[in-house]
Amino acid sequence: MTSPLRTQLAFSLLSLICIYFLFSAVSDATKGFWQVLTATIDRRPDLGRYVPHRTLSAAEFPIYQPNQRVLIVGDVHGMHEPLQTLLNKLSYNPSSDTLIHVGDIVAKGPHRGSLNVLKFMASHNITGVRGNHDQKVIEWRAWLDWITRLDGGAVWLANVHAAADEANPDDPEEWAERHLKKHKSKWSRKIPEGWKFLSDHYRVARDMTPAQFEYLTRLPLVLHAPEAHVLIAHAGILPSDPRYKPSHRRQPLATVPSLPSNHRPVDSIAALRRLQEASLLAKVPQNTDPWVTLNMRGILSDKSVTRGKDGTPWSEVWNRDMGYCTGFEPSRRYTSRGRKHKDTELPCFPATVVYGHAASRGLDVKRWSVGLDSACVRNDRLSALVLDGEPPADSARRKHTIQFGEGTAQIVDVKCK
Repeated sequence: MTSPLRTQLAFSLLSLICIYFLFSAVSDATKGFWQVLTATIDRRPDLGRYVPHRTLSAAEFPIYQPNQRVLIVGDVHGMHEPLQTLLNKLSYNPSSDTLIHVGDIVAKGPHRGSLNVLKFMASHNITGVRGNHDQKVIEWRAWLDWITRLDGGAVWLANVHAAADEANPDDPEEWAERHLKKHKSKWSRKIPEGWKFLSDHYRVARDMTPAQFEYLTRLPLVLHAPEAHVLIAHAGILPSDPRYKPSHRRQPLATVPSLPSNHRPVDSIAALRRLQEASLLAKVPQNTDPWVTLNMRGILSDKSVTRGKDGTPWSEVWNRDMGYCTGFEPSRRYTSRGRKHKDTELPCFPATVVYGHAASRGLDVKRWSVGLDSACVRNDRLSALVLDGEPPADSARRKHTIQFGEGTAQIVDVKCK
């Protein structure tokens, strides 16, 4: 064999070896890529979709603007007809009224009603916070979207839905529990522990539109309207960490916040109040836990938060601490009762919380908090708080007037049936 031919063959062999290793590497890389991609898709995503809080501008909460009102509605729970009756009674006008809800707009009530309420809220992009029942709907829809993206997931769901439709059970939750136990599969094991398959929350999640799901996921846990010194949360907010005295240095209301170095002293008091109110959401550890703002009802003797009816209602703790506020100027504190009462005098100004959730307590009006869940879903009443910055002119409105912040507000309600 001549030398040039031998060289050519050697070169060709070397090229084939290089091509082999190149394709092997690409194949391994591709295989690794798909393994990572499959594992990523199969891994349970963030189902909570929490938005911690949102700050409302003066234009978004216009209680001091002439001829404008803020209307805050209590827990609707899918009671569409009472909601429309209440809005009619209020002469609701979207061009001059800002409508806000306190969460739990769906579930517990009629299924069709939940979808109609959600359609109204989403299509008009009504401002509000999410409630614990809204949260369950969000989580189920996020789970459904995840499962249907997995290979075989949509088929499994369709089969279960078809079996449920054929059975037409009086109690879909109970039927689903028995069905999933009898027909165990890898898919049923992907349902998070404690979740109720085919529950009311599941069915609302399955039947709502993508736009309505997006609306729910945009709802924050807390709304802050600093111009009015108002906080809105479904279950409530704590003014301090109950494990320490209200005057403890770690408590936000026990310390005057510092203004940024570039702050222009147009209204330092208003700026300080805004910072201090915002710090309640960031520095009271319980308020950073979504479970608390969605479920809290009281504080137990061990200083933990409970969703039960026992313990001290959190609104009593809120009003206690707000009653300790004596302003930011040291000269205003420790004067009326002496320094020995410094634990009950705090460098703060009061803020008002509006909430829902506690239907067993009904309409719950205190000096610095307003609970609006008046148990409409139990055929009691649906309530709204009307803020317009104007004192009531007629005696009928005065009968339902309450102190609110530095002014007044009215309570308007309708019977639910």
